[in-house]
Amino acid sequence: MNFELYVAKRMLKNKKHSKNFSRPIVLISIVGVMLGVSVMVVTISIATGFQNKIKDKLLSFGNHIQIESMFQSNNNETSPIITLNESFSNLYNSKDIYKVQKYAYKSAIIQSKRKSNSAINELEGVIFKGLEDFKDNSFFNEYLVRGKCPTWSQSINDTVIISNEICKKLSLEINDKISAFFVTDGNPKQRNLIIGGVYETGLNKIDSRFIFIDLKYLQKINKWGNKLMVSSVFKEDSTIIEFNANNFSKNGKMIFDWGDNKIVSNNKLEIPTNVDTQLNLIGYEVDNFDQNNLISIEDTLIISFTSNNNKITFSNIEGSEQYYTGGLEIFIKDEGKRSLIKDQLKLDFGPEFKITTIDEQHQEIFSWLTLIYQNVYIILGLMIAVAVINMSCALLVLIVEKTKMIGILKALGMKNISIIKIFVSHGGILLLYGFLAGNSLAILIIQMQNKFEFLKLSQENYYLDAVPMDYPITTIFVLNLSAFIFCLATMIIPSIISSKTSPVKAINSEI
Repeated sequence: MNFELYVAKRMLKNKKHSKNFSRPIVLISIVGVMLGVSVMVVTISIATGFQNKIKDKLLSFGNHIQIESMFQSNNNETSPIITLNESFSNLYNSKDIYKVQKYAYKSAIIQSKRKSNSAINELEGVIFKGLEDFKDNSFFNEYLVRGKCPTWSQSINDTVIISNEICKKLSLEINDKISAFFVTDGNPKQRNLIIGGVYETGLNKIDSRFIFIDLKYLQKINKWGNKLMVSSVFKEDSTIIEFNANNFSKNGKMIFDWGDNKIVSNNKLEIPTNVDTQLNLIGYEVDNFDQNNLISIEDTLIISFTSNNNKITFSNIEGSEQYYTGGLEIFIKDEGKRSLIKDQLKLDFGPEFKITTIDEQHQEIFSWLTLIYQNVYIILGLMIAVAVINMSCALLVLIVEKTKMIGILKALGMKNISIIKIFVSHGGILLLYGFLAGNSLAILIIQMQNKFEFLKLSQENYYLDAVPMDYPITTIFVLNLSAFIFCLATMIIPSIISSKTSPVKAINSEI
């Protein structure tokens, strides 16, 4: 064993040759270090907990990266983008992306259909967010407080999930009906919707705006793409069947290909009923008959006729609206790479698309989280300073108490560097006690808070109803190691003071 370390340990255990007036001071210093370390760890835990909890809530509304059209009528609605190109296909094959989902925003005014005491039911302006599927959305597993998520199918679902904040304003309950007033092509459209579930995140400003709905519903309201509607009628003693495409374009003209590779404006076709027939009807929406410039993606409807039972079946009935969306939400595997991935996506998609990250979408909240971390750095600095002062004072008291011992050791020929090592080792052992006790206390506080949530918050002001505490092991380990090394390094100063003591004066000291 190193001689200096051996002497340091003997100093901790030796009670015979000391008046021990340093013991309570050393104990107080260790307690001070313990409290300082526990405050540092708890502060980091709270700051990380706040950031993770609120970020998780925000990600439910926007996710890591969003891709939208640059050409939007207003900030509350998304313009249609077509997903039939190579750039969109590459998103699903990227090794840095683990999930891509479609969405759309649509502004509306809603009104409760529940009978009210007042003559006019209250109105509320909201944003409908259309989603592809609720089944695999973890957001609703955590924040759905009443009801259940609707099950999407091939048919369009008119069930919505509404926030608890909106329910309070309009006095709504599960299974109530609401009237939604949308504006499409400059004309208002009224639709009746059913409340299937109620969610609450605590982000009141966001909760009071968003209602979730089937993406297909918004695609239909916005008239994105075509969906061929065909009727049939038997003529001339059922020897001929006539098909009629009942599609009309408000912005242009409809033209058709009835499966013979000839594009015509005729929306009717007759076939005999004595043979089996299959038609691949393609409908195009164009600006005019002369130019035939596509307004929207064409739709294909497969019509099958069976002669022996006169049965007509339709397939591929989804329509071309499935290739339109308001935007894409991208979940990335490594959150730290979102800026790099965003820059790459800008190169891939070009200037006609707006690509934003989650922190750009909610700058106000992320600025607030950054401000919290600035306060954390101040607290960490103060606590480290307190630990340094505590241990320096304790070490100086020990030096004063051991003055005579220092004189004897120097008289015996011990070098100054050896005396410095003795007191630095001594200070390091005391610091270690303080750091171990401080971390143990911090872990206890974190576990108790996460289990019982005895530290409450005003959800209206902080977006959470209890103080969140995480335990980022890597961050806390680096913090402990850095603080310990810094505090240990500062122990050199009082140790140097001890080494400057004159052996004669030290031996003759009355202390």
